[in-house]
Amino acid sequence: MQPLSFKSFLAFIRFKVSISVTFSAYTAVVICRGCFSVFDILPMTGIFLLAAGASALNQYQEKEYDARMSRTIRRPIPSAEIKPLTSLWIAFLLVFAGLLLIAAGEHWLTLLLGIFNIIWYNGFYTWLKRRSAFAVVPGALTGAIPVLMGWTAAGCYLFHPLPIFLAFFIFLWQVPHFWLLALLYEEDYRNAGFPTISNLFSVSQMKKIIFSWLFAASLSSVLMIIFGIVNLYFTAVIVVTLNAVLLFLSAFYLFISRISRYRFLFLIVNIFMMLVFCLIIADNILSGH
Repeated sequence: MQPLSFKSFLAFIRFKVSISVTFSAYTAVVICRGCFSVFDILPMTGIFLLAAGASALNQYQEKEYDARMSRTIRRPIPSAEIKPLTSLWIAFLLVFAGLLLIAAGEHWLTLLLGIFNIIWYNGFYTWLKRRSAFAVVPGALTGAIPVLMGWTAAGCYLFHPLPIFLAFFIFLWQVPHFWLLALLYEEDYRNAGFPTISNLFSVSQMKKIIFSWLFAASLSSVLMIIFGIVNLYFTAVIVVTLNAVLLFLSAFYLFISRISRYRFLFLIVNIFMMLVFCLIIADNILSGH
């Protein structure tokens, strides 16, 4: 067995996803406070470690399925770069360290949300997606919870409409994100034994479903202007422009183009979400909101 390389370790904790989760949580912090603070480092590091630990635990849970898919067969466990038991211990250590850092800052509500998200993702969602093609809908909640974690870590009231609406935007965005993956790796998922939505709907129907969810996510980001998440005029114009571009490209690659560019559209959808969050952070800092 070859030693686990740094690159493989980043793949093991799904570094890009873990960073994205932390970034969404920190967006809520900035909306809450309207500024940066060094005191946010502790809870944000905790949230990152929780996301990394959850991803590592998920790879342990799905090691047999990963070994059957060309997309995941090179992950550290199926490629034998790390022993399953070792990966389990690393996952537990990451989760424990994340919870410890959040608790150290006495962010108790954030801690409870983090525990709930681990249970929902590694317990309920991981179990459900082996049984239902629609598991992604309740599973999308795992991407929305970090926003509430960031909001509460900043000391703001949990049930304020702003973080709930922002979490709702991420929830809507995640569903077409995953279903585009399902179209991209349909054969892979089928070989691994996962139920896929393409078994229930035709490709034409799938395209309409994905576009409907993208339209809903797009509309929710525009409504951020009304809800006061986006405050400055020029930021609002950029958000509206980004949405117009997203919907045009989505409609083109789903319904007009003769060549299926699911991978390109998947990339566009991800870039759109990250740009919206960057704009929200910039807007709230510049406006001092």
